[in-house]
Amino acid sequence: MRRFIRRLAGLSLVAAAAAALAAQEVTLSTAAFRLVVGADGRPRHLVDAASGRECLDGDRQGPLAAVVVDGTSAPLASVVAVDGGVEMGFAGVDTRLTLGVEPDPVAGRWLRFAVRGIAGRRPERVTILSLSPAIRETVGTRLCAAYDRETLVGLMAATPSTQCVGRGGARATLTALTQDAPGPRLEGAAVALVVCPTAAFEAVAQAAAHAFGLPVNEDAEGRPAKATAAVRGSYWFMAFGEADVDRLIEYSRQAGLRQVLLPSGAWCESVGHYTINKACFPGGLDGLRQSVERLNAAGIMVGMHCFASKIGKRDAYVTPVPDRRFWRRFTAVLAEDVDATQTTLRVRGDLSEWAGHPRSADQYWEGGIAKHREVVLGDEIVRYESIGPEGVWDRFEGCLRGAWGTAASAHAAETPAWHYGVDGCINGYIIDQETTLLDEAQARLAEVFNAGGFEMVYFDGGEDVDRRRYHYYITNFQARAMARFTRRPILHMGTAMTHHLWHSFARSATVDTYLNTLSGAIVGGKPPATWPTVREHIDRSVRYLLSVRADRVPGELGWFGLWPARDFHGQRVDGLQLDEMEYLLCRSLAYDAPISLQTDFRSLDEHSLTPGLLALVRSYEALRLSGAMTGADLAAWRVPGRDGILLRDGAAPPRLVGVTPLAAVGGGRAVRGTVGAYGSGALASLWHSHRRGAVTLDLASAAGVRALDLEGRPLPVLEVAGGVRIEVGAHRVVLVCPGLSPAALQAALAGARVVSEPPVVLVVPAAAARRLQGSVALGSSLGLTDPGAWGDVLVGTAAADFVKANDWYAEYSVDIPHDGLWTIWSRQRYPSGTDQSFALVPEGEAATFQGRQVLGNCGRNDAAWHWAGQGGGSTTEPPGRRLTMPLRRGRFTFRIHPRECGAAAATNPRLDAIVFVDDAQLEPSDEALRPASAP
Repeated sequence: MRRFIRRLAGLSLVAAAAAALAAQEVTLSTAAFRLVVGADGRPRHLVDAASGRECLDGDRQGPLAAVVVDGTSAPLASVVAVDGGVEMGFAGVDTRLTLGVEPDPVAGRWLRFAVRGIAGRRPERVTILSLSPAIRETVGTRLCAAYDRETLVGLMAATPSTQCVGRGGARATLTALTQDAPGPRLEGAAVALVVCPTAAFEAVAQAAAHAFGLPVNEDAEGRPAKATAAVRGSYWFMAFGEADVDRLIEYSRQAGLRQVLLPSGAWCESVGHYTINKACFPGGLDGLRQSVERLNAAGIMVGMHCFASKIGKRDAYVTPVPDRRFWRRFTAVLAEDVDATQTTLRVRGDLSEWAGHPRSADQYWEGGIAKHREVVLGDEIVRYESIGPEGVWDRFEGCLRGAWGTAASAHAAETPAWHYGVDGCINGYIIDQETTLLDEAQARLAEVFNAGGFEMVYFDGGEDVDRRRYHYYITNFQARAMARFTRRPILHMGTAMTHHLWHSFARSATVDTYLNTLSGAIVGGKPPATWPTVREHIDRSVRYLLSVRADRVPGELGWFGLWPARDFHGQRVDGLQLDEMEYLLCRSLAYDAPISLQTDFRSLDEHSLTPGLLALVRSYEALRLSGAMTGADLAAWRVPGRDGILLRDGAAPPRLVGVTPLAAVGGGRAVRGTVGAYGSGALASLWHSHRRGAVTLDLASAAGVRALDLEGRPLPVLEVAGGVRIEVGAHRVVLVCPGLSPAALQAALAGARVVSEPPVVLVVPAAAARRLQGSVALGSSLGLTDPGAWGDVLVGTAAADFVKANDWYAEYSVDIPHDGLWTIWSRQRYPSGTDQSFALVPEGEAATFQGRQVLGNCGRNDAAWHWAGQGGGSTTEPPGRRLTMPLRRGRFTFRIHPRECGAAAATNPRLDAIVFVDDAQLEPSDEALRPASAP
């Protein structure tokens, strides 16, 4: 057997010939490892030099590389050593690929393989390296690394054009591949092979990122963002404006959260030009910056949520003339001349892939298929209803011409018909990243980010990029934006963490909220056969967290929703309950993972359990960050389906106690609870679902029965004949019953007597106005009577348009007996039967007639008296949504303005009474809200 050695810039290339076959092996060595490849292109060995460990599964290993030529895959068939690398030949094609091979020049920590030359037929795709690791304990699919406690084997993209993908399980593989178009060509695409001690990987990866010029995100000491303490903190995902900063600070205090992510819609009026939303930030960019500074002064970090790869359909890049630099998902050409009025447009070819074809009804269309039924003809956007005719499929039918503010116009035959890729979330178009539009738009985005003082970013909408090079474009738009942001480190997060972004990402694993996930599936055309439970949704988040951790990236359990009871896609959905929140928090503690709460001020204000929910978050967050509970204490709460509560009992250390949720307490659902074993006895956690009340249990013995609050402090327990009585409300109460089995306690709770406080109902008749100003009057002064009214009515006497606030009003006052959340209903009638409304403006608040000032606007009213909170127009059935406000004890003064009415008082909307109720669950009706003096 003959041997020879080539020395190439510190790389040892050893070729060995087997005498019988005259075949040559190529050995590629560094100080850290040795890769041996047979002449047939199949790797033989991958050996860690320090331990001598074989890291390759030879029984499963296929060819090291492959190409795709004219749509057909050709595996590697031969490999020979050449100066500076290797030359590869492939079965059945004349393609020859030359890879340059270079070791890490410092310590031999990696081998870098780069496409140096192509001969013969040019491939569309190239698999540069493919390895089947013998180490399969953990495989990070995005990281493209397989590892156990001792050794890690990984492939690391060394250029943006290379995609690295890992697959786990018994058939684990690590693969690096690239393609010729769109985007960068094949030449220069590179990947690094890494074999190192697992504990050393982060340092090796950091050195490689700098060596290859990859996106990095480090502090002044060179510490990556993912290694900073801030990634452990939980955060809000919640809209706010200049006027909301104090409320946000207070809610943050209650929840113990020190970070907030500001949604795109709150700071941004138009995605693309990224104009500031003046409704939230009247001071523009200065107002945004000052709000961030105020939150920073309160110890709260602020992040920007943004869409950086798409443009809203109402942005100046779209209307009145659509830009040409959007991704064209589908294309066609007009078959004939059309004028500006035609509603059927015929094209050459087949439209079966377009939205609106019957086949598309079975697909998922984000935001609903209607947002995708569009075609661009020159400077005109056309919306259409369907594609037809049956069996031909070459026409856009039911066309609405001149959509999105573009001009309807004539078009000649052969005019290109483009379908711009649509993001259904913001209802916008996806940027073609091979054009100048991405940098042009992101320059403004970076201006806002840098001037605003943000320390955290979430890039949303990555799943909608050009799918012809999906991972490359997800990476590209985030990396290019990050390069424009001047602050470092940034808590970089996004809708999809790719292999390339591993070096820049700080944390990952967000999942849309429970309700948003359901709504997205329903609207997108793929409703679930059965609705999952909140716990099942949390378990899904945990699985995502674990997959991200396999990639050696910190994960979170977010975005978790916090919502009150509401009507949702035809069903009444229960508000988030304390046991559901605690199920999430047990996993947060068990996995030492932050949570993020996606909600809004309205939901926090409306949900009667908000104080108790936030108290739980604060308690768990402080305990998790303290590190006081670890190891075996938490292992049980990594098991799906296991419920628990955090128990503090006097001076004893905090602990998690396993519990089971109760189907009912006292035969109903007003009081909720869980039961579990505690020592030789049992305990129960109890709370009222929507107000305050009391629970009386019949117990054989009340000896030693105690009640504890969340911090372990004793609460009153009243002994009554045969048992005990405790008060319950929005905060969790733990009832400890020594000597009582969990089954016995559960039976006692099932038969308990539950009493809820009656709601406080405050009726303000229209006739009680303290002051009338401008074009508003009581019906009696106009000679108007209205059968069914409780008394005199309030009516506008001149035309009012909700687009512009007026200064006509009736002023009222009501004495609020206690602090809390109050729901406001109004009794109204619209003689016209259309959707009309009033506005309720609290004293000292500017009249905008928008948002929570809307009162009424329920269109399906049959011109009858009805109860109304806030409607959404012609399709809203009374009473619409609840209008809620947190009010303090004392005098509350407000004004009622006509918001929508005509010039004739006789046909204008009437308001009979305004009612304040301290129970958000109470459904309005004449029976429930009628005062004693009303007819």
